Amino acid sequence: MSSKVIQMLDVKNFREERGVTAKQMVDVIREQYPKYDIRLHIKVERPEEYGVRLVNDAERLLEEAFVHTAPRPRRPDRRRLPKRIQCRLSTTHYERLQKAFREEGFETIQQGLQHLILRYLKEEAKHA
Repeated sequence: MSSKVIQMLDVKNFREERGVTAKQMVDVIREQYPKYDIRLHIKVERPEEYGVRLVNDAERLLEEAFVHTAPRPRRPDRRRLPKRIQCRLSTTHYERLQKAFREEGFETIQQGLQHLILRYLKEEAKHA
């Protein structure tokens, strides 16, 4: 008796490598298997948890539909202000800050925060 090693497609890794969405994969498989849906696909992506995998024909459909191509490089960030600063506030403090900035004439929170940060840095430079 000979034992065959069946190579199983790692569906989640396949999806991430090819840069496709789970919905796109479901749509391809659904053409051949009409009752295949996203809930089943989620289980197929986690065979170690659910014990569910695709039949060989469905794996072949995916491999044919999503031929491996090099991912497109991300576009460079060309923002005038590329660095981002972030913090969390309570709802009360956030609303008070919004109101104070509006009263000072700032149209956005970003404008108000930018003003405060630049003023702080200017003061800090005086003391250095």
